[in-house]
Amino acid sequence: QALLKKLRIKGTDHLYLLGDYIDRGPDSKGVLDTIMNLSCNVVALMGNHEEMWLRAAVTVDDPILCEVNLNAWLENSGQETLKSFAGADTKPYLEFLTELPLFIELDDFYLVHAEFDFSLPDPFGKEGSYSMLWGRGNTYQGKKPVICGHTPLPIRQIIKGLKTSRINIDNGCCYVDRTGMGNLLAYGLDDGRLYIQQNTEDIY
Repeated sequence: QALLKKLRIKGTDHLYLLGDYIDRGPDSKGVLDTIMNLSCNVVALMGNHEEMWLRAAVTVDDPILCEVNLNAWLENSGQETLKSFAGADTKPYLEFLTELPLFIELDDFYLVHAEFDFSLPDPFGKEGSYSMLWGRGNTYQGKKPVICGHTPLPIRQIIKGLKTSRINIDNGCCYVDRTGMGNLLAYGLDDGRLYIQQNTEDIY
């Protein structure tokens, strides 16, 4: 909410979100409510935490697989997300998350949660989904700059990266106890400005 106020978004503006709206604080439901009710043109991408919840919520015939998916999510702070709903109906939220794209291509940028694996025949297709959600460490070889998150970086490293073709704006907002982290960031696609909002809550 504080970052949105700082951005002064108008109804004609476009806002792109890079994933991981849940499991990263005490009010995941509130984060999703905010996103789903924004009045501007908003495109929310899927992050690996949204994918984990979707996997955990899918009922399949294999009980072992169900348990594995659920435990994997709970071990990654899924319990905090469930707590934030406090018995509220999760169905509309899961339906919203199901529709989230993995990436978006703009005239001057690619946007993705994690990264692209350009060693694949089709890095934007189904076989590239793991890299787009979970990838770390691949050399970027795209034809235009990519803006991503997923891997928290210190603010100095993020600022340095603004001049490269891989712009990571994940400053680990929930990691308030780590040096150089603890901010929620936004990047101006038109002017290249980095907007920095310090965490306003003591989460952990």
